[in-house]
Amino acid sequence: MATHCKTMILSPKPWNRPFFNDPAKTRWVYVAACVLVSLKIMFLETCDNYDCFQASHFHLVKQWDLYLMFPAEHHTEYNYSPFFAWLMGAFAYLPNKLGILVWNLFNLFPFLLAVRWLPLDKTQQNFLYWFCLIEYITAAENVQTNATVAACIMLVVVYQMAGSTSRAAFFLVAGAFFKIYVLTAGVFFLLYPKRGRFFLQALGWALLFFAAPLTLVSLDQLLFLYSSWFQRLQLQTVRDSLSLTGLVERAQVPGFGQGATILLGLATVLLPLFFPSLYQQRKKQLQYLALVLMFTVVFNPGVESPSYIIALPGVALWYVLSEKNRGQFWLL
Repeated sequence: MATHCKTMILSPKPWNRPFFNDPAKTRWVYVAACVLVSLKIMFLETCDNYDCFQASHFHLVKQWDLYLMFPAEHHTEYNYSPFFAWLMGAFAYLPNKLGILVWNLFNLFPFLLAVRWLPLDKTQQNFLYWFCLIEYITAAENVQTNATVAACIMLVVVYQMAGSTSRAAFFLVAGAFFKIYVLTAGVFFLLYPKRGRFFLQALGWALLFFAAPLTLVSLDQLLFLYSSWFQRLQLQTVRDSLSLTGLVERAQVPGFGQGATILLGLATVLLPLFFPSLYQQRKKQLQYLALVLMFTVVFNPGVESPSYIIALPGVALWYVLSEKNRGQFWLL
């Protein structure tokens, strides 16, 4: 899909063994981990997150406000879009336990494909897979969508590099209807030609995703639900956030609150756009992808531990694309 990057990572001895050097085998490790984690949840635990996702579809069908609390059904707040509740119709009618397994697999495969399609050699791909495995398991244990969110951000870049603006626009919009902060990946439309075409295609996909729930609800109800969703997003707190923004807010640093932290993050992400090499060198664009993946978590006011699967591919990308030295290894 794209030319391979020439930079190679340092290969400690364990990674020289054939098993660790085969990305195809590593992908099966992910599938096995996904199945085992799902079976543990299915037979030994309950999963309030999935109960919330599943219930959201039935609340949509019943024309209820998705963003109220339903303590008789689950205790998790629903923070996703009405489109997400509509999409859950593909899973909601499955038995609850089977649905957990299918949902986790559904969120795994885009992540595996996104890493596979990045313009990296097999050693670099394998490093990303192994480096992110523990955080993927954390996301799967919480039956969360964050692996898909990470995949959507990466696939925006993969398809922009391949010249497929329609697919890049699709994954940008799809990710945003999962988690709104995927829109940070929209900055990549500045790096490639056909900017106007990308914008129009993204707008078309957005209208399609926006309108999809009309198969179940009226237009007035749908507009009300989107209004409620935006209000919910504005009310999200940094109180329990495990990001830099949350840490600064809890530390109550004088004159440096949530707004200042987010502005610092935006400046960090936008500054590279002023360097011409970013528009010319594929390696620089991948390094910028690493920055965007990390920014999405580090400066996000609503981050929880399962969200780290979004940032970890960015850290791994930074490592494999950088010149190696002992200091960098310890920083990693």
